[in-house]
Amino acid sequence: MRVAITGGLGFIGSRIVEKLLKHGHSVLVIDIRKDKAPEGAEIHLADVTSFDQMLQLLNNIDVVYHLANTVLNVARRQPHFAVKLDILGTTNILEACVKNDVKKIIYASSFYVYDGLLNNLKVDENWRSDIFKTEMFGITKLVCERLVLEYNRLHGLKYVILRYGPVYGSSDRCTSAIFEFIKTGLRGDPLVIWGSGERKNQYTYVEDIAEGSVKALPFENEIFNLVSPEYVKIRQIAEFLSKKYGFKVEYDLSKQEGPSMPYISPKKAMDKLQWNPTRLEEGIEKTAKLSSLLVSVKS
Repeated sequence: MRVAITGGLGFIGSRIVEKLLKHGHSVLVIDIRKDKAPEGAEIHLADVTSFDQMLQLLNNIDVVYHLANTVLNVARRQPHFAVKLDILGTTNILEACVKNDVKKIIYASSFYVYDGLLNNLKVDENWRSDIFKTEMFGITKLVCERLVLEYNRLHGLKYVILRYGPVYGSSDRCTSAIFEFIKTGLRGDPLVIWGSGERKNQYTYVEDIAEGSVKALPFENEIFNLVSPEYVKIRQIAEFLSKKYGFKVEYDLSKQEGPSMPYISPKKAMDKLQWNPTRLEEGIEKTAKLSSLLVSVKS
């Protein structure tokens, strides 16, 4: 199968590319970066906000993985850029898919579509937040999901929507609290927790996200939560790192921690995709080991 992946040189995208190649697919990477692509992939430097570029590149493609989107902190600081890259970029991809008779789009959404829902809820893929209750990052994901559904209704473009959990792993491109804690601890600095550290989340290992994304390839017109089933407080992570590696932990009670997300069920992905997420402690240990190697290489 000939597969294109936007953002294919990113933190998650590069791992999906590697797994697609191992499964024998022909992979076209579309990215604005100049990094080296995984061996065996074809790479094109292009911008998803250019419809003409997408129209040209998505010719003779069977499936598109669309991962070229902003991250949370960028969306918070630069809403204009987030709308341009996420919403315009996704619309360009969808339109280019239709014009080129691409069979299916696999859209990388986020657990932030549940932002603003009460944290005592247990939600599955049938839930989503009110667009007026979520912050900018969630808004762009909700709008893009709606666009995907609309192109399916209007043009019959098949889709899979993957709602990624908060992703962690070892990479300079990772913005997860787990990776930041590990980097901080390896430098010898204390891990500083805002408030009392009661905020809960479902941190999901990057290799699991990539594996689930590839397992979703045969499916059509489905939504999956690729989110770890472990629902933990931020202070539990810091305490584990302190016990395991001797990192110091401090609490800054002058800072207000954010609200917890509701519990997001991964049952559908685990059942239909046979997706088995890595246990959090194991994922943290893998991340710490790789991060230690990363630090030693740079020193």
